[in-house]
Amino acid sequence: MRSFLMILKTLRELITIIFVACLIGAAMSLVTNMFVSGVEAVGALRAQDTFFKLEINGQLFSVGSVVFLWITAFAVYFVKTSLGIKAWAGPADSIYAAHQSREPLDLKRGFGSTFAAFLSASGGAAVGQYGPLVHFGATMGVWVKRFLSPSLSNEVYLGCGVAAAISAGFDAPIAGIIFAHEAILRLFSIRAVAPISIAAITASAVDRFLFPSDATFAIEAVLPPLIEILPALIAITPILSLVALAFMLSLRTAQRTAAKFRGPPFVLTFLAATLCGLLGVFLPDVLGLGMVQIKQMLSGEFALSMLVLLLLGKLVATTLCIGFGLFGGVFGPAIFIGIAAGGVLGGVAEALGLSNFALVASVASMAAVSASVIGAPITATIIILELTQSYEFAVAAMVTVMLCNLITQRVFALSFFDRQLLDRGVDLRGGREAIHLNQILSSELATSDGIVLDSNTDGNQARVILEERSLTEAYICGEDGVLMGKVSLFHTLKAENNPVKDYMDTDPFFLSGTDTLAHAMSKVANFVGESIPIVDKETGILIGTVTEGDLFNAVVGVQGEIVKQERG
Repeated sequence: MRSFLMILKTLRELITIIFVACLIGAAMSLVTNMFVSGVEAVGALRAQDTFFKLEINGQLFSVGSVVFLWITAFAVYFVKTSLGIKAWAGPADSIYAAHQSREPLDLKRGFGSTFAAFLSASGGAAVGQYGPLVHFGATMGVWVKRFLSPSLSNEVYLGCGVAAAISAGFDAPIAGIIFAHEAILRLFSIRAVAPISIAAITASAVDRFLFPSDATFAIEAVLPPLIEILPALIAITPILSLVALAFMLSLRTAQRTAAKFRGPPFVLTFLAATLCGLLGVFLPDVLGLGMVQIKQMLSGEFALSMLVLLLLGKLVATTLCIGFGLFGGVFGPAIFIGIAAGGVLGGVAEALGLSNFALVASVASMAAVSASVIGAPITATIIILELTQSYEFAVAAMVTVMLCNLITQRVFALSFFDRQLLDRGVDLRGGREAIHLNQILSSELATSDGIVLDSNTDGNQARVILEERSLTEAYICGEDGVLMGKVSLFHTLKAENNPVKDYMDTDPFFLSGTDTLAHAMSKVANFVGESIPIVDKETGILIGTVTEGDLFNAVVGVQGEIVKQERG
């Protein structure tokens, strides 16, 4: 009978996993294609503009990019203020949500951010689509959990949405599966792999059935022997690392500058729209998602000088847009910048005598720069493999990807998203356990088990109370509840009929109510005593007490939860 019930339970769980994963995968396939198709449709309308033309030295320029980005800035600002969103949400928030459960994803903020990214990209902002779609997938996964089985944890639903977004966006289901685990969840467990894999494969299947198209970056070329190009690939890696670092540092600097700005927030957004629009007047190829330009660069349709302009122009435009309020992703621009950098380096190498190197340099550079930005080297390599269907191109890309990631991780962070979290005070390097320990406050562990005495209590009375409770320590508080000191059984014997406050320890060891569990454990490392008072940091009022055993049990509980999550 027990075996039969176990089989039924397993079957029910399997059906739930398949249903949830297929639902999320299919939904994300539709959303991803609607997002991209919508941006392309609006972009086509912008390209047909005949009203905003400007003639300079006999050459006709369109200033429509400025006007459309002004409209976009107003629209994005309206969305932000009407929804009450203080800051846009992206992959960094998805990563943080996957590592803890105390601060879940804000659904309104998640959906609103994706809509803002759609508006920005449609208006011509130099932003990407993959980051917003990844966060939308995570948000949708968490939203779906509200209505379905609670047997699957938050990170599984979240991972399904993320994997489906990447799978549909690149038509690369394997890359979607790996990205969810490598960049977002950062753990592998059988319980998570199964639904995430089904979601990614479903997204790809629906994408190919409803929206058949060629591979995003279809490449048909024969790679030179690896032994011939390996030295060149290694040689260009430090330069690619500098490109990736320049991109991430410029984004971070712009965002920190915007955070310090004390004027109306819309001023910076309008400034970004104006500057990017003016840049687009003379260099229109750096605006928008850049998918057409990416394919053109891979086809070798741009001269070397133009590639340099595209590289610098895209870096500046994306920094302005994302740093100053026109929201969007950084993955797409990183791909664009990587291909442009690779094209420049490949062109120089060919001019120096290394034949047929430009294309492989572009592909390898695309993977290297984007992998450093998103912190997912294996994913970037698999994307190359799935898009090119070439094992040789994937191996060549892996050389630059791994070396570039090694350099940027040492200098900057594992990814741009990790740096964003570090700037918020969230360090993922310690893993889930460190995050959980830093979320639990000492005040949450406080109990009323300790003895609190009036300041006028004499030593004999205090000793009787301690004996009745089988304790050796008590706390003296004033009428306002402020902790005055701590007395031991020895103090009460010494005080006899005198007020025990005259003999108390006036500077006892204590924990602040805002101390995290991690900080508390480090503070009590050398503590010797029966219990520890916890006081309000601002008022000094005694909140309660805690024992070393209470702290240890809380840590063990956190460790148990993490083990269950990672091995479940």
